[in-house]
Amino acid sequence: MKRTLLLATLLAGASSLAMAAPRNSDPDWPCEQVKVSELSVGSFWNGPAIDAATADWQKDAAVASLVGAVTQRRLPMDEAGQRIAAFAKQAGDDKQHELVLVFAGVFDVLNQERRKVIDGLDRFGQRQKVLAANLRQEGEGLRAAQTSTPPDDAKVADLTKHLLWDQQFFETRRQSLRFACDVATTIEQRLYGLSQAIQQNLG
Repeated sequence: MKRTLLLATLLAGASSLAMAAPRNSDPDWPCEQVKVSELSVGSFWNGPAIDAATADWQKDAAVASLVGAVTQRRLPMDEAGQRIAAFAKQAGDDKQHELVLVFAGVFDVLNQERRKVIDGLDRFGQRQKVLAANLRQEGEGLRAAQTSTPPDDAKVADLTKHLLWDQQFFETRRQSLRFACDVATTIEQRLYGLSQAIQQNLG
């Protein structure tokens, strides 16, 4: 009786885990958040135009140093805001030009960082789909072994062990995914916060 209940639980679990992918326009996207592949400058910036000249922000040593510091997520946002304000004050008459370069750098760095995260999540989602398909196949194999005549208890035990391990592996990956999905959101929030700090110092 206990073994029958265990088999039923494993088979039900294999089915539910394999069908657990969230709905999204991209079938490989594994997160509950809606996938946004690319960020737009206009969603974060209402200041002076960001033109081709700002692409050379790295050539300005002071700008590059500030961008490198404030884009680090370990730096608290209030401290990042203070560094931006101090930079703006020191820039004097060149403040607007320099702050535009700072935003261009911040957007460039964080957008690239976020893009790497998105690409990693895409690969994760593709791998998770393969694992889900394998779980379905293992569940079907276990069901067939369970109902075979005569029953092969050794085979059922072996398939049960492998299915249980693969379910646990799948579930562990799914739990870690929740943190990974939040990373992209965290980057967007930092980009927004930094852009607001920069724009507050433009005046």
